[in-house]
Amino acid sequence: MSKMKAARWYAPKDLRVEQVDAPTITDADDVIIKVKYCGICGTDLHEYRGPAKSIPVDKPHPLTGHKAPGIMGHEISGVVTEVGSNVTNVKPGDRVCVMPLHRCGKCYFCQRGLYQLCVMQAGTGLQYYWGGFAEYVKLHSYNVFKIPDSMSFRTAGVVELTAIAVYAMQRGNVRPGDTVFISGGGPSGVLHMMAAFAYGAKAVYMAEVMEGRRSRLVQFGATEAFDPTACDIEKEIRDRTDGLGVDVAIDCSGSQGGMDSCFNVLRKRGMYVQSGLATRRLEVDAWKWAENDFNMCGIWCYDTYDFPRVIDLVANGAIPAEKAITAVYSLDDVVKGFEELSFDKEGKHLKILVKVDESEQD
Repeated sequence: MSKMKAARWYAPKDLRVEQVDAPTITDADDVIIKVKYCGICGTDLHEYRGPAKSIPVDKPHPLTGHKAPGIMGHEISGVVTEVGSNVTNVKPGDRVCVMPLHRCGKCYFCQRGLYQLCVMQAGTGLQYYWGGFAEYVKLHSYNVFKIPDSMSFRTAGVVELTAIAVYAMQRGNVRPGDTVFISGGGPSGVLHMMAAFAYGAKAVYMAEVMEGRRSRLVQFGATEAFDPTACDIEKEIRDRTDGLGVDVAIDCSGSQGGMDSCFNVLRKRGMYVQSGLATRRLEVDAWKWAENDFNMCGIWCYDTYDFPRVIDLVANGAIPAEKAITAVYSLDDVVKGFEELSFDKEGKHLKILVKVDESEQD
């Protein structure tokens, strides 16, 4: 069996670039991809910094049988090199990106097409051994989607994160003419802002504590960006919405302050969307929720069948997702990328991609 270079997670702060066995076709539904780019996701960063929340350590995952160590990375673009005998949606040579969720296909939610809610859901590079921080990755055919020739592999590396932003617009029922507030101006927040405009929002106001990130938000299209530690967010937003507040408020920060800001600026019967993943328990003011007749929803990943539409939105420029990329590192320097993001207190970075195939020119 041939070897390949890969970054394997053993424990928090223990990510090793090493030689491992390359994947081979073992199932008729398998697809092997030569990886071009793979993004460092916020979930990856949580697992790197610890404590581990997503990667199984003590016992195998019930769907995949995987437990650490495993290859990280799930925001993947590349070229198909080999397929199993039952695969019909892609063929060797196809340019693709990856929808990284794995499902059982049998539970209540899978039977209704809600694959992201599968009771045994697993994620590529997390609860599944193969990941994108490697020269090759093995996936199921349903994980793989073709990209148009006009889309670079670099841009395709941010499609998966964009899918979350698009899903937030759907769940939040963002409509043409809406005003939107987004708490958190990291890579996810930026893509949520771009998606809001793609869905017809007339104004998108944002809050971000890091100056470096905040300065980019208006450049990327935000109507205005505020430092929530230096102003009264509620006053600023209500002054700009005739005292009503915004139609939709989305928290991408996963923080108590971010969530509070969203509720403070939301109009009566407005929609609150929890998109950011909180690493600790947050509190909601139930009286305010009831008094203002708020709508609320959480989002978990995205409707997996919507992936082709997200690809189109990025490919045609409706969501210029590539703007969120602020740095690209080689696979040998993947740990440097994780460290840069872990200690980036000024907001220097948004999305960091790992360029796995050094020969790639785009």
